[in-house]
Amino acid sequence: MKSQFEVFLRLKPSNNQSQNAMQYQIYQNKRLQVLLPKHVKFGMINNSRDNLDFNFTHVFDQKASQEHVFTNVTTPVINSFLDGYNATIFAYGQTGSGKTYTMSGAETWQLRGVIPRALSYIFDEIDKRTKFEYKIYISFMEIYNENAYDLLEKRHLETPLEQWNKIALFEDDQNNIHLKNLSIHQCNNEQEGIDLLMMGNFIRQVSSTPMNQSSSRSHCIFTVTLEGCDTTSETCFVSKLHLVDLAGSERISKSQVEGNLLNEAKYINLSLTYLEQVIIALNERMKGANRQHIPYRNSLMTTLLKDSLGGNCKTVMIATISSENDNIEESLSTLRFSQRVGQLENEIRRNEKVDLEAVVKRLEQEKLALIRELEQYQRGGTSTSSNKKIQQQQQTLLPQSSGMPISQKEVQEKVELYLNERIPLLDVKSVEETQKCFEAMKDLYNTRMKEYVTELTFISEKLQKYDEILTRKKEQSSFLEQKENSSPEIEVYRRNESPQIQFKKRPNQ
Repeated sequence: MKSQFEVFLRLKPSNNQSQNAMQYQIYQNKRLQVLLPKHVKFGMINNSRDNLDFNFTHVFDQKASQEHVFTNVTTPVINSFLDGYNATIFAYGQTGSGKTYTMSGAETWQLRGVIPRALSYIFDEIDKRTKFEYKIYISFMEIYNENAYDLLEKRHLETPLEQWNKIALFEDDQNNIHLKNLSIHQCNNEQEGIDLLMMGNFIRQVSSTPMNQSSSRSHCIFTVTLEGCDTTSETCFVSKLHLVDLAGSERISKSQVEGNLLNEAKYINLSLTYLEQVIIALNERMKGANRQHIPYRNSLMTTLLKDSLGGNCKTVMIATISSENDNIEESLSTLRFSQRVGQLENEIRRNEKVDLEAVVKRLEQEKLALIRELEQYQRGGTSTSSNKKIQQQQQTLLPQSSGMPISQKEVQEKVELYLNERIPLLDVKSVEETQKCFEAMKDLYNTRMKEYVTELTFISEKLQKYDEILTRKKEQSSFLEQKENSSPEIEVYRRNESPQIQFKKRPNQ
């Protein structure tokens, strides 16, 4: 099933509503027209373009509330996630444009953002879906200076960043990417999820810059994994919801950062550049260009979001822009990027999985039924042979002929009735009739034996296949049980196609 990328736009309220505010118009809550100021350097004859149009799924103006944004953006995505489809929501924009505010919210509960509201909505919906049994797992990681760290590791609260364990990526033979040193926490209610989110946000790298007093210096991925099972059948599924708060892009010359902040800004801008390259490559391939390679491996972030950008995932982007004229260049860059994202689409499917325990139980029951059927056939063949001997013993002293002609068809009908236990005795009146009975029994016996051998061969082959399937399923079930009982610090990201991961070491790592 095709799923078009949905792109929403949110405008941050301006601190200055005077001449410094960006001039724009919103049409039908779907189209934004930016009115560009004339440049004095172009002189009296000014041929520069005076407006630009951008189309979105929905445009949220400066007065849009957190609840309004969540209802329009997130609710349909979470419903799809609860039905067994992978989903991703990510916020993109320059630093200080309101990404973290949109995703996490402010300090008050009324101003909470997409992530805490999503947790509330998920558990509310689970309570309503009594037909299903659910298990919820949460992980939270950040990508800082092109290194990934676990934000739910309590030890990180007391130790400096230099002593944190980095999340390592591995790829197995089934093209699954494993993340080592990333903890996964089972979550039983909304409060537990909110506590994990607050702990992760507290650990996350945040600094004060000239453009933002509380600037996120890392990309963060909050992942909710759902295991659902229909109690009325064996149908189960596993789906993932990635809620991504990207660090903001910024111009070094404008922000005037130095030292460690400068190094952070370089890594942020570089990873966002790689993200844009992936989007451009995907667009070229969709338009029919001979573009086979998509540069996911250029950065850690694009590798982790590979399925979200070009795989089995329903993806939604929230573009945030500042409504001040001083940031118009960054805002236009965000708007142009969002238009490229909106042209993409993914092929999505429900992530159903088989309940191995239930399948093994059903296969064993079918095997027992086949064995009983085989025994019935064997008993049927023995009784046919016994009946033939009894007939030979009973028909010993008979006259050569009864004087009345009897057809072979009548004899066959009488023999079939007797063998099928429709009549208690086989009445034979002469040697001639006895011979015809034996011929009829012989023909019927040969016919039944052929059918019996054919059916026996079929059942034997089927039993052998079931034995192979049962052995394989039991091995898989044993493997999964060992995996569940092992360390929870490994998460598997299943992908449609995953290239070999080879990251180059970067300076200062």
